[in-house]
Amino acid sequence: MSKESSPASVERSEISSQSPAHALRLLEKVRKANETRHNKRTATDEAKPKAAHAVVIGGGIAGLVAARDLRQTGYAVTVLEANDSFGGSMRTTDVAGLKIDAGAESFAVRQGTVAAYLDELDLSEKIAQTSGQSAWLIQGDEQEIVAHPMPATALLGIPADVRTDAVRNIIGRAGTVRAAADLITPMSKKWATQKLSVAEVVRTRMGQAVLDLLVSPVINGVYSTDPAQISIDAAAPGLRQAMQETGSLARAVAKLQASAPAGSRVGGLEGGMFTLVESLVKQLEDSGATLVRNSPVTAVSYDAHAQITYTVTSLGQKIQAERVVIATPAAPALELINPLLASEAQISAEDTSNSIALAILVVDKPELDDAPRGSGVLVNKNAPLTAKALTHSTAKWPWLANEAGPGTHVVRLSFGRIGESEPVVESGNDEALIELAIKDASKILGVQLHRDDVLGSFVSRFSDMVPLQGEAAVQRRVDLEQALAPLVGLDVVGAWISGTGLARVISQARRAVAISAR
Repeated sequence: MSKESSPASVERSEISSQSPAHALRLLEKVRKANETRHNKRTATDEAKPKAAHAVVIGGGIAGLVAARDLRQTGYAVTVLEANDSFGGSMRTTDVAGLKIDAGAESFAVRQGTVAAYLDELDLSEKIAQTSGQSAWLIQGDEQEIVAHPMPATALLGIPADVRTDAVRNIIGRAGTVRAAADLITPMSKKWATQKLSVAEVVRTRMGQAVLDLLVSPVINGVYSTDPAQISIDAAAPGLRQAMQETGSLARAVAKLQASAPAGSRVGGLEGGMFTLVESLVKQLEDSGATLVRNSPVTAVSYDAHAQITYTVTSLGQKIQAERVVIATPAAPALELINPLLASEAQISAEDTSNSIALAILVVDKPELDDAPRGSGVLVNKNAPLTAKALTHSTAKWPWLANEAGPGTHVVRLSFGRIGESEPVVESGNDEALIELAIKDASKILGVQLHRDDVLGSFVSRFSDMVPLQGEAAVQRRVDLEQALAPLVGLDVVGAWISGTGLARVISQARRAVAISAR
């Protein structure tokens, strides 16, 4: 097999080493331990408070966070993960001898939620800063592709200063004049409370050019969705209030950003974000929790009058528990939840299926040492490229550059958008996607890449990516909370409930299980 298509598999260490047969043996062990715990207690045992049992269904970040908190409050914890590895959308892979994130690679620094949690896990010393390289934007047509640095203090592409050369070069003089009207147009008082999408706010305040040429590429590239589909509050917490206080969208952005240098608003972990998954798994196992891979859950039943109210079925084994946390994506979660609800209270399963792919290339190309496109590039939807974004990982993360060495570079290209069809992604043909990634990377970076330059490659696919929370998602969350109220001890966590972003996922999971063990 040629070097550019050499196989690279998602890491299969102790975090992903259990076969289905081994999973079945573990489930049998958990079931028997539960029976012993409740049915064969001695007089001495009766004098001791017994640990209630909690089953966490799903071993992504939300599930692992919830499991750790439950274990710390005294629960006996079992985590059931349907796949052969933990972490969910946080993944790792080894390509050409480099350990590379094959999913989420960073976290938002704002409010310090993630940093504080990493400190709890004794990972604060591993928090990595970016190089500070700025992001770029690609636009153009079949005749010409043009690259521009993104405005340094923009938020989601919304410029804090619309009169800079960086903004003018992208949206043109007419677009700049229209955007500047934001500075003198009164702010609608209705905007303090009414429902607003990102697109509506940007179009009204700064015009269509800012929306199409600056904001849409960011929202599409980072969140795989359209700015008309997400609320301003979900995309940029605090921006609405800042607009009311400053009377301008640009000034509101400036207030939130406080002229922060490029790259300072996100952080990562040395060794990759999957280090977080490894730490959570190790701490759970060391604390006595049982973690089972390859154990899909097919049913959850509830009996309010039973001594142990919940029964969880996986691989034919029935596991009893006083608490259940469902930490799966929306569709499988609702398949477990709806049978527990009255027909009039059941939650409709919104079609969130999508096909997103991440193509990772490790290339031998010294011409990229100078980072010709900064830390990465967002692609305007009208540009003649299939990739929606590219991250030049070795330009973004100094720790990875040090591991790769001079001349060796890691680039990650994102393909597909939520709610849109992308044939090359949906075909499942990894080889075709890598070929396309090489071509698109050449155009985006302005440096011709050849197959012989590729030392290794890998494709990571996602079928359940969650868009930023829109009004429909917010309403569904409210409906779900009301429907679950009678089911004491059942919690639901995950990005489809909390919204995207590691900070939101961690915070919501911890709030959901914030209760002392019985």
